[in-house]
Amino acid sequence: MDKKRLLVVDEAREIGEMLSAGFSADFDVLRARTWEEGIRRAVCDHPNCILLDMMMPQVGGSLVCEILKSIKQTKLIPIILMGADARYEVWSAAQEKGAFDYLEKPFSFEKISNAVHRALGEAPLERRRAPRVAMKIPIVIRGKDGGENLFEVRAETVDVSRHGALVRLPVRLPVGKQVELCQSDFPQAIGGTHQTSARIVWTDEKGAFGPYWHGLEFVLPSSEWVIKQ
Repeated sequence: MDKKRLLVVDEAREIGEMLSAGFSADFDVLRARTWEEGIRRAVCDHPNCILLDMMMPQVGGSLVCEILKSIKQTKLIPIILMGADARYEVWSAAQEKGAFDYLEKPFSFEKISNAVHRALGEAPLERRRAPRVAMKIPIVIRGKDGGENLFEVRAETVDVSRHGALVRLPVRLPVGKQVELCQSDFPQAIGGTHQTSARIVWTDEKGAFGPYWHGLEFVLPSSEWVIKQ
């Protein structure tokens, strides 16, 4: 089976070497050290995911991201921006340019590996009991956070199956915590609002400001969360 392609665009040789070594077992790792070469390789080599340095010389990574999202051949490739600025404004700007995620340097290989697999719809693999469907379902989640403070937030699923869902939340919830959730503003054809309980079975903290990735496992499996085509 052919490996998926991962393009690393970063002028720092050590970063490229570290990511190449880490991902080489599972990916065909392509490297570029300038923004021009990065765009050229993205267009010609059709990578499945792109890791892009935010501080590319001459042209910043956010502009390169915007360019790639405007090109027909590359607009659907998930792009993960990497930078040293932890401010929420930087993360928000990256999202506005079309980036799938923004990771603050220095980062662990585990953290960036998790981000790549999420971008490819492959994480968390060990928790999947059934195929997930990429579906944005508006939801309301309520319960207690890690400090036992009551909360209620609106969010939406990233993908979902009858056993659980992947969501991003503005609060950080510990693994094992149980929450209540319900569909909100969901099409009436599904049968109205559906409520259920779920446990947090996986989390990958995103920076200092959130939102944070959470894997939810429904207490009782339910097909109500998946639209049957």
